[in-house]
Amino acid sequence: MTMSDAFSRRHFLGAASSLTVGLALPARAAGGFTSTVFGGVWEKNYRAAIVDSFEKKLGVKVALKLGTASEWLTNGMVNRAKPEIDMLLLPYPDSIKAVRAGIGMPLSPDKIPNIRNVHPMWFDQFRKEAVGLDYVAYGIAYRTDLVKKPPEAWSDLWDPALKGRVTVPNIGVWGSWEMLVAAARTRGGDESNLDPGFKALRELRPNIRRFFSGSTDAMQMLDTGEVSVVAMTTNIPAYALIDSGKPVKFVFPKDGSMVGMVSYHVARNTANADLCMQFIDHALSKECQEAFCNAVIAGPTNRLARLSGKAAERVPALDQLKLFDWAKVIPQMSEITDRWNQEIAG
Repeated sequence: MTMSDAFSRRHFLGAASSLTVGLALPARAAGGFTSTVFGGVWEKNYRAAIVDSFEKKLGVKVALKLGTASEWLTNGMVNRAKPEIDMLLLPYPDSIKAVRAGIGMPLSPDKIPNIRNVHPMWFDQFRKEAVGLDYVAYGIAYRTDLVKKPPEAWSDLWDPALKGRVTVPNIGVWGSWEMLVAAARTRGGDESNLDPGFKALRELRPNIRRFFSGSTDAMQMLDTGEVSVVAMTTNIPAYALIDSGKPVKFVFPKDGSMVGMVSYHVARNTANADLCMQFIDHALSKECQEAFCNAVIAGPTNRLARLSGKAAERVPALDQLKLFDWAKVIPQMSEITDRWNQEIAG
C-alpha cells in the first residue's frame, strides 16, 4: 500500500473522530504558554531541572498538558490555524510525523543560541523544524540466573536455547518499529526492504513467549521469570530492576543500539513563539541538560553537557547508536501493522 508523503488533515481528523477538537488542556496563564509532558518521575524531574527555573527567571507560567503523543499530535494538526498547544514535546515516531505534516515552525540559532551546541544529528533529522531534548537507547535486558549464554548482539535473540524465553514489543508499542528494522538489518535488509525483517521475526517466533504491551509489562515478565530476555527495551526500566537487586543485566548490542528521543516542536501559528523559543534555549543550556539528563539517566543533546554517576555509566556514547530513516518507515506503518498481525502475531 502506498501512502502520501505528507499526512493529510483528513487523516488526522479521521484518527480524531472520537475526540473533541479542543482536548482538555491546563489553563494558559497570562504571559505563559502551553506545552506537553510525560507524567510520573519524568515530569517531576523535568519541572525541577528545567521548568521551575524558567518560570522563576521570566516570571511566566508554563502550562503542561499530560496525555499521549498521538493525542498531542492530532490536537496540533486539527488546531493548526489556532493552536491550543503552543509547543509540542514529542517522541519517535510522532515527532517525525509532525515534521512531515509541517506542524512546527523552523528553528534557528538566531532565536535559540544553544542550538549551536546541539549535535547536528539531533537537529538535522527534523529538517530544523524541531530539536531534541534528550535521548535513550534500546538494548536487551536478560536474567543472569536464567540465561547461560548472555546475548551480545541482536542476532543472539535467535539462539535455539532461548525457545519460549524471549519477549519483544507488539506492533505499535515503543520499540516495535525499531525491532522490525533491527531484524531486517540482521538479514541484509533495511528501512526500504523490510521483507528480511519479517522473515527473521517469523523465524524468531518459537523463541517468543509473548509480545509485550509496554515497559511495565515487559519488566514484570522479566522480574517473575516468565521470560529470560526482553528485546528492544530502553535502559531506564531495566536498570530499575537492577537497582532493586534483581538478577538482571542490560546490554547495548555490539551491532548498535536503536535510539529513542523527545523533541520540541513550536506550533507554526502560535502567538507565543518567542517565549517557546526562549524556553527551548533554556532547556538546551548546559546547566539544564546536565540537571535533567543526570536525573532521568538519559543522554544530553548539548555537546557541552556532561553526565556523571549512574548516567555516565549507563548512557551509551554516540558511536554506539544507530539512527534509522523514519521517513521511509512511516509511510509503510499501516501496511506493516497488517502484515505483522497476520505473519508475526497471528
